[in-house]
Amino acid sequence: MASLETIGPLMAGMKSRADMAGLACEALNRMFQKEQTELVAQALRVELVPYLLKLLEGIGLETLENPSATKAQIVKALKSMTRSLQYGEQVNEILARSSVWSAFKDQKHDLFISESQTAGYLTGVSTPSLLAASSPLLGGL
Repeated sequence: MASLETIGPLMAGMKSRADMAGLACEALNRMFQKEQTELVAQALRVELVPYLLKLLEGIGLETLENPSATKAQIVKALKSMTRSLQYGEQVNEILARSSVWSAFKDQKHDLFISESQTAGYLTGVSTPSLLAASSPLLGGL
């Protein structure tokens, strides 16, 4: 994922579909938790940090069902970016200049994050599929 331009298109999607910003912020949070240095570099190139700080101010989150959960995802993503060995200091410098960051950086945000609606999408179905039950491969068993 880090070898592809990932952050710029995701940010563009967030700008064009503000109603999907919550899902996009959750994705960003999960990507940055994997400590992919190249993803942090991409984020700095496309100025994702200032954009996320604007969202923390509430600008662009008006249409979301749960803006507090989205803000919590943003804070966690930004904190994960600061742990980058190569680019973390640059992220910290941007955050240090932000008045909104000082209001969020020390808060505990896990309380605002509920179980994701998309959590099961990548793990597959938990019950046997009807197609698998009628498979010709299972007919001889």
